[in-house]
Amino acid sequence: MRNVWLLSALVLLAACALESPGELAGEKGVEDLEPASARLIGRFDVRESGSAAFTWPGSAMAFRFSGTAASLKIQSAGRVRFQVTVDGGEGADLWVSEGLHRYELVSGLSAGEHTIRITRLGESFEGTTVFASAPEVEGRLLSPPTAPQRQLLFLGDSITAGYGVEGETAQCPYAQETSNPLLTYASVAADALDAEAHLIAWSGIGVWRSYGEDVSEQPTLIERRRRTLALEPQPQWDVQRYRPDAVMIAIGTNDFWTGSAPGYHNAMQSLLAQLRTDYPRVPFYLIASPMLSAEARESQVAVLQSLANDNNIHFLDLGKIEPEEGYGCDYHPNVMTQARLGHNLEKVLARDLGWGG
Repeated sequence: MRNVWLLSALVLLAACALESPGELAGEKGVEDLEPASARLIGRFDVRESGSAAFTWPGSAMAFRFSGTAASLKIQSAGRVRFQVTVDGGEGADLWVSEGLHRYELVSGLSAGEHTIRITRLGESFEGTTVFASAPEVEGRLLSPPTAPQRQLLFLGDSITAGYGVEGETAQCPYAQETSNPLLTYASVAADALDAEAHLIAWSGIGVWRSYGEDVSEQPTLIERRRRTLALEPQPQWDVQRYRPDAVMIAIGTNDFWTGSAPGYHNAMQSLLAQLRTDYPRVPFYLIASPMLSAEARESQVAVLQSLANDNNIHFLDLGKIEPEEGYGCDYHPNVMTQARLGHNLEKVLARDLGWGG
């Protein structure tokens, strides 16, 4: 549980220097991005003509085309890691640099129809990024991929964001090179269930207070989860734009950073009340932290169990980090642990939502 708030504050200053998305995006409007040519996955600020701005890890664009190569204009406040996949194959890293540039996503493909997905791996505090054009292809754009019928929403911290998941030891510090939301329990479960996952996650965040704080100083999950762009209070996200079949809440690791969290219960109660207003009749799953241990974990579990007091709120213990599996950076779950947690969640959701088989 590393304190990333200093890093977040420095990047936030850089992000504030970013020009308005409409000024950056340039030539083509959002109407050219979706639904005509591409599908946007996650939370995007599309208020300015010609731009689709985003911050949350896991946010993506997917499009189809017939041809051999594709590129895209992207504006960024700083260096941010993305992943590009072709026809559902293994992903390749794409590093986006500061400023407005055209990036070659793929080239030299066999002639024919292809599906491309470009996904932001970097966390929100790395700065705002903007899709600044429709995909540009050698060939012709086709109708975009259809959205999966199954939808899942995940609210969490570094574990959900994929902090250090690709790290080889507990001693490595935070780095974009080792952080990957597509390797988390959330993405593992969603992929196995043919569902789409929206991740609202920020390393170091809590629901009552965040890592390194005695009392809340930075925005908590209660505040940030309402935002379209994690770095900006406005615009607030319109919950009608994404209607999940279930909501997973995996928050508390950082509230308990000193071993106790006297404000955790009331904060979780408040978050649940808000979420139930936003998503009535949707099941909620309160997930115990795999990083907490001893009395801290017992205290968190007791709170979550006390809040799981009706048929629509469930407590889940997907497991803890097991030393024999190793650790990711700063003692976070690595690929093996995240996969185990994800498969455990997959079984629960398949059973409860009737998604088995």
